Amino acid sequence: MTHRFFKDKGTNMNGIWKIILLGAVLAILILFALGLNNDPRNIPSPLVNRPATNFTAPALDGGPPVSLEFYRGKWVLVNFWGSWCISCISEHPYLLELANKAKMRKDFVIIGVDFRDTPEAAKAFLARHGNPGYKQAMDPEQKIAIDWGVYGAPESYLVDPMGTIRMKHTGPLFPGWFEMRALPLMEGGER
Repeated sequence: MTHRFFKDKGTNMNGIWKIILLGAVLAILILFALGLNNDPRNIPSPLVNRPATNFTAPALDGGPPVSLEFYRGKWVLVNFWGSWCISCISEHPYLLELANKAKMRKDFVIIGVDFRDTPEAAKAFLARHGNPGYKQAMDPEQKIAIDWGVYGAPESYLVDPMGTIRMKHTGPLFPGWFEMRALPLMEGGER
């Protein structure tokens, strides 16, 4: 009778371990599936819905300094980029298109912030890929980029007319981004 007790107990223990193992495998699969929906480039910013840090920086074209404060009362897209950035090349055609849209709107402007770069390299980039015609601020020592929490390039921030950051976009902007993401916010909707 003792022998049968240990045999039954062993069978029960095997069953329990199988259930635990099955549960662990299912938990890992569920976590993996949830992770597939996450964009690793989407790094949340604690600056969203907070006042944007003002900046005044030398203009790439040698004109008057570029200041965010100058554009108060308008929606401002602040786009951080660099001539060294491969993804900035793929984003640039859309920025050229978006610059044309901005010219047709009185309530929307774009500011480029070229960081960790030289004026010569930035000018060569724009000469090669096209100059969108909006103001470009120089940030060679990344002071503005650090204040804004920039992790890499390109990164873009949408600032509302009151000077509050309403959205951060990590990675290249893409065709349709303005209509899908920015315009709903500008028209009073939520993102």
